[in-house]
Amino acid sequence: MNMEMNMEMTQKIIMTPQLEYSLKILKLSYEELVDFIQEEMLSNPILEYIEPREIKIKIRNDDSDGDHLSYNRDYKEDDDIHTNGIPDMSSYKTDLVSHLKLQLHILDLPKVMTEIGEFLIESLDEKGYLNIDNKDVASMLHVEVEHVDLVRQKIQKFDPPGICARDLKECLKLQLDDQPVNKELRALIDHHLEAVGDNALPKISKSMGIPISEVQSLIEDIRKLNPKPASGFQTDVTHYIRPDVIISKQDENYVIDICKDKIPIIKVNPYYLDLLKEGDKKLGDAYPYIQNKINSANWLIHCIDQRMETLEKVAKTIFFQQLTFFDKGRAYLIPMNQREVADALNLHESTISRTVNGKYLLCQWGLFELKYFFSSKGIKQEIGEDASSAMAKFAIQRIVEREDKYNPYSDSKICTLLEKEEIRISRRTVAKYREQLDIPSGKIRKHYA
Repeated sequence: MNMEMNMEMTQKIIMTPQLEYSLKILKLSYEELVDFIQEEMLSNPILEYIEPREIKIKIRNDDSDGDHLSYNRDYKEDDDIHTNGIPDMSSYKTDLVSHLKLQLHILDLPKVMTEIGEFLIESLDEKGYLNIDNKDVASMLHVEVEHVDLVRQKIQKFDPPGICARDLKECLKLQLDDQPVNKELRALIDHHLEAVGDNALPKISKSMGIPISEVQSLIEDIRKLNPKPASGFQTDVTHYIRPDVIISKQDENYVIDICKDKIPIIKVNPYYLDLLKEGDKKLGDAYPYIQNKINSANWLIHCIDQRMETLEKVAKTIFFQQLTFFDKGRAYLIPMNQREVADALNLHESTISRTVNGKYLLCQWGLFELKYFFSSKGIKQEIGEDASSAMAKFAIQRIVEREDKYNPYSDSKICTLLEKEEIRISRRTVAKYREQLDIPSGKIRKHYA
């Protein structure tokens, strides 16, 4: 009977606009929240910005009863100082297109050549390659092919080296233009690049008539070149991840920082609060408008505070559940699901899901999406109950790091070694995880004496 009543009550929960707004804010990632607050400040004149703060949760590892948390919320300088301006919320990185266009304009080319150059620069892919044929460019712009050829050659001499290449081979060769001539290296790139990718050193050695040791030396020279010239620049597909939580160890203590350094701290402008006290008779039609904006501002502030509070609780719970992981590393990640955290915090599982969505944690072992700590416990017969998929991946990585580089393991052998660690996955799953870890096959990993 009680179950029926609970079900009936659950079904009657109404998604009010306020609740929907609150859940939306809870789900926002770091950068999405910054953008959202900026939009709200532009649309609500009642809001004003004050200097940001950070929240630190210090966890002391001592012999006293329980674990101690000390919350330290500090405003910069004076809490009462505020500004009506919106802070700089962006992290800037040199834009590749702007960088190249600046070099183009310095050449002071004829207008038509400059326009061709701008078109080529704007057509580069995320690697910095130009995959459009010169004839097609000439046809689209109604210009001479020779002009396109000339401009392309000029751009290929720009910084970064290797830019505007048609493919990997040309990209690498362009980077050798300013280096002393090495005929063997150029020959290796010209005729054996695919074999290099296959790690077929004996084949290359025989074809070029040079020792394997010299082939290895040439390949090391190739590895010093940049196959993706655009990688050091901001592009449309570049994503900058800011951690929402930082967990660091200071002496014997762990400190959990809930990062808010770029998130605006906002409050209601006291001028409008004083104005509202004058009543609707004096304000007239403006009274309900101001009242509504103040209510909206207060609810926004409440939702942001609630989001940070929930994130604190979830981060703290993850920390305590995964303490061995934070002490010793990835191999010690234990299986954990969102329901366990929800039960521990007396929250709904969907709240935990929204809280960890798009949020990142930085610790001494790297940057992790919070979802990482909720890796699937796996399917019986596919992954043992005592191993998460993340642990399986880490075990594969560890096995490969320790293997004989001259006789690397096959996926089947890795599968067998995992079984000894009570991680039971198929050879096909090993191959899938290996590819996700960017670990090449045993054939490619093989080193030669």
